[in-house]
Amino acid sequence: MAEGNKLGILLTTSPEQQDMQTVIRISEAALAAGKEVQLFMMCDGVYGSGCKHLLDMIPKGVTISQCHHNAEERHIEEEKLPIKSASQYIFSGIIADVDRLITFC
Repeated sequence: MAEGNKLGILLTTSPEQQDMQTVIRISEAALAAGKEVQLFMMCDGVYGSGCKHLLDMIPKGVTISQCHHNAEERHIEEEKLPIKSASQYIFSGIIADVDRLITFC
């Protein structure tokens, strides 16, 4: 990807918040503009792993990771998900790799 083409998104709020729909729409717009999108979910954002509309973004090219510790705390069975289990260390790598980071807290 060329410089300026990587977007990172941090989602910490649960799916019933408007943030989830906003993340999906921003991801779709970024993909349409030729951007690479990396989404990291933590805190209550890990409940997004059960959101069909969010999971539908994976085949379109969005890379989705979630905090393993937060998923474990909330009894989310990660082995059944197409989402990458990750750590805060991995998230710091995402931050270093992207050109822009948008947070939804």
